[in-house]
Formats: sequence, C-alpha cells, structure tokens
Amino acid sequence: MFNKITENLAIGSITETEQLQEVKQQGYNTVIDLCSSGEGNQLDSQTITDIGFHHANIPVTPQTLNQDTLNFFMEKLDNLPQPSYIRCASGLRAGVFTLLTLANKENWTEEKYLEEFAKLDLPKKQIIMDFAHNYFQK
Repeated sequence: MFNKITENLAIGSITETEQLQEVKQQGYNTVIDLCSSGEGNQLDSQTITDIGFHHANIPVTPQTLNQDTLNFFMEKLDNLPQPSYIRCASGLRAGVFTLLTLANKENWTEEKYLEEFAKLDLPKKQIIMDFAHNYFQK
C-alpha cells in the first residue's frame, strides 16, 4: 500500500524490494520504518541503504506509543532528506504519526485530523485511535 499525503510525505506498508525501488524511482529519499523487529516485517537496513534511501527505524509498539516516540519521529522526519516514505505493517501507525506531524506543523483541529484520516481508508485500532485523540486534548 502506498498513499501520497503531501508532496514530501507518503505512507504505506510496502515490504517488497521491487516496490521499494519504485518508491525510490518516484523521488523519495528516506524510508522511516515504524515496525519493531518482533513483528517479522521490519525492513532490512542494508537492503534499504542499497536501494539508495536514507533510513530510520522507530519501532512503535503499545509500549512505545507515547508522546516521546512521536516527538522523536517528528525530529527524525525534520532532519532526514525529503521526500519521505513512512511505513508499518498496515499503514496505520505510519498514517497516524504522519498526520499528527502535519497537525502539529499546521495547527490542525482534531476534526481536521479526523477528516484527513478518513481519506486514507486505514484500519482502526482502539489503542492508536485513543493516542491520536489524546494528542488533541493537551
């Protein structure tokens, strides 16, 4: 799955080398992988580097689903070459973290966030939906 969010940001769940090469050919410079090693579909760092991407792995699990991890993600995203492809197993964590980053930069309301989230047609998991909701309650 590949969804372009902005000119510089796309999300998805691609794991195949051929598809990642296509992402690179579209001009993307960075891959941020939100999968943990225990999930079994974390991208291989060497493969990503060999394709020509800059790469960061920021495992987002129920234990690390917090503001500190989101802040670290935002910092990495700001400091790595754009455009960036953010991925996880289903695209959900990638979508939520990317949209929350845009919400932070563009001062979105929760309503605007939910409108943008709905456009992505991603699965919903209560723990991550609650995390996003709580982000707007601060």
